[in-house]
Amino acid sequence: MIVRVGYILLIICIFVQCDQDEPAKTHIAIVGAGLGGISTAYWLKYYLNDSVAITIYESDQVGGRLKNVDIDGNEYEAGGSIIHEKNLYMKRFTDELGLKRLNVPSSMPYIMTNDGSQTLFSTLSRYIPNVFLILWRYGVDALRLNFWLDKKLSNFARIYDYQDNGRTFNTVEEFLQMLDQDFYTATRFSFRKYLFEKGFHKKFINEIAQIATLVNYDQSVDTINAFPGLVSLMASASTLWHVEGGNYLVPKKILEYLLKQSDVQFVKGYVKSVTEVHRIDIDDQGGNVRLSYKPLNSDLVHAVDYDYVIIAFPLHRDNMNDFVLQTTDSFNQYDYRMQSTYADFLYGKLNCQQYNLTKSECERLKAIFYTNPSLPYRSVAQQQTVNENEKQYKKNDKPVYKIFSPNKLSLSDYKQIFDNDNFQLIQDIPWLAYPKYEHPQKMPPIQINKNIFYLNAMEWSSSCMEIEVISARNIAMLLTKKIGIELKRNDKHIEF
Repeated sequence: MIVRVGYILLIICIFVQCDQDEPAKTHIAIVGAGLGGISTAYWLKYYLNDSVAITIYESDQVGGRLKNVDIDGNEYEAGGSIIHEKNLYMKRFTDELGLKRLNVPSSMPYIMTNDGSQTLFSTLSRYIPNVFLILWRYGVDALRLNFWLDKKLSNFARIYDYQDNGRTFNTVEEFLQMLDQDFYTATRFSFRKYLFEKGFHKKFINEIAQIATLVNYDQSVDTINAFPGLVSLMASASTLWHVEGGNYLVPKKILEYLLKQSDVQFVKGYVKSVTEVHRIDIDDQGGNVRLSYKPLNSDLVHAVDYDYVIIAFPLHRDNMNDFVLQTTDSFNQYDYRMQSTYADFLYGKLNCQQYNLTKSECERLKAIFYTNPSLPYRSVAQQQTVNENEKQYKKNDKPVYKIFSPNKLSLSDYKQIFDNDNFQLIQDIPWLAYPKYEHPQKMPPIQINKNIFYLNAMEWSSSCMEIEVISARNIAMLLTKKIGIELKRNDKHIEF
């Protein structure tokens, strides 16, 4: 069944008197209701207001990779869990939606280990402040790091002024270069080589940088390129926060707001294909892109034509059979891969004996970070609930831990981390969480052709919530310019 939006409008005008001066609406489909897709709809409505009709398609939950897990009545972040203090879009969305920001604890007693038995570094001392421990081990590298990252963060923050004043970018490479030429250069080399050339020492790279990339992207300093490596270090050296109740509430609440506006629809269904439509008849009023989808609980495939389609989920080799993109422009989905990561939630007691810790140190230990990428796990950390006023776990219950690993763990793996059989696996959640980065990094196109845009292309620079919202606003501005409507400058957000 093919629905041509232009024909429907023509039929309506036959029976109902149409205002001849009213401009035709631009019909846009967004495939994916994660943070990126939902915030794209927000920005499109902001810039185009009533001149745009938006349909959002989603086969799963709203929020995408932002998700909570319920454990005995307490909820924990299972997906994207931390937000940087300088992520202004996420801060503004949270404030305007009436949500509350909760700071992540700035210091969590932890140990760092290479082989899972020998302690390299510890913050368990009651008598020596962590800052002195870090300076003692890493010396001048620890002093340089904050000054260097502050400069990089200042350069990244230029994007907010640029976008407020209507500046757009057409490629991921252009985005990086307009902020800092070094950001683009960083995508050409491994994070290890990049840091070494910046003057950082081997111990710092093998420990601090390695943990940052393994925990944030499940990739080592030798395999990942340096720009997502930089983003990882920024996350490890700054104040972090999350949304009370869960980060998924941001896209959920924005969607609730959007559905109260005119000409916004939300469709639960599987999008099977997006195809260019070539019109032979110049009077043919159909759209330029045909979207085929199957509603949930139905075997019937529908086809709808749109003026533009925005793909708001990652395109990679592992979902080629689930979604077909047919376009004359060259875009090889097979070139891009996602990193498989497991998030395991467990009750348990950490195995402290192998680290020669005292009883008091064992009681304070909350996390273990592993620097050896050949180990089957990356980190284990005690979890807090998503709600400030709820206790982390009930009295007499075991604490909840989350383990990050690249593959499904075995029973023997858990026994290396926890005290004998003193643990209980609650849930293990497999994710295709972020791109599998390389160096030099190949970047996908933001605009696949003149009518199809790819929001998640920006993830191949680095994957985080703020990048999704930046990409969303950029695409909304590109489309606004394309349609011929003047962009608002020095603007502020709409009040929700």
